[in-house]
Amino acid sequence: MSKLTDFVLTPDMIEQFYREGYFYAPGLLSAHAVDAINAEHAEFAYQQGDGKWRSQAIIDVEQERDRFPATTDFLTDPDIVSLLETILGDSVRIWMGMYAVVAPYGNGLEWHQDNQYTHILGHMLNGFIALDPITQDNAGLWLAPGSHRLGRQPNLNAEGGHKRAADPENGIPCKPMAPGDAVFFHRETLHHSKQNHTGKPRRAYAFQVAAANCRYAATGKLLEDRAVLPGYRR
Repeated sequence: MSKLTDFVLTPDMIEQFYREGYFYAPGLLSAHAVDAINAEHAEFAYQQGDGKWRSQAIIDVEQERDRFPATTDFLTDPDIVSLLETILGDSVRIWMGMYAVVAPYGNGLEWHQDNQYTHILGHMLNGFIALDPITQDNAGLWLAPGSHRLGRQPNLNAEGGHKRAADPENGIPCKPMAPGDAVFFHRETLHHSKQNHTGKPRRAYAFQVAAANCRYAATGKLLEDRAVLPGYRR
């Protein structure tokens, strides 16, 4: 079986994650892995929609192995899991994985934090992986450096829809990303994406993991309903 990643995590990247709330991981996934993940989600990527951002989620990795073998192999790959554990300094739990698509000429999401959804206490991260060449022409990601240190922000949208935070003054566009490139950012880092100005869907994979000692803010309980990623493959 081919190796999914040759990416080398450095101490400077980990320091930047905690200081600035993000870091780049160029070449995180191999071309073979990118092609296999796109192939599994091709029907979803190209189906007719309403022009809005949409995603196909995985929460229970074991339950989805037969349906999405390449995607779940990536999420449980020992090398990937090891680097996630190194960043968060603990065993990690999978919160979710999302095959995320911005439709041709469609819009991305407004400024928000992932922690505006379910409020989690502790360190979590989001890995955003380009599955196409991604620039600002096709809904490239924007980040607000240091915004994770402001804490959880209020939701300015009506309940029931996507969350929205106030626009930060220091938002910056991410660098152009080749397929397989990634950016990791903290669960409380403000981020958003603008419009896809092309006639093709913009495909990416976003996954969220939590340090195993994270707790639900509402109850104080550990995230024991989410599986620890043990770094195995079938």
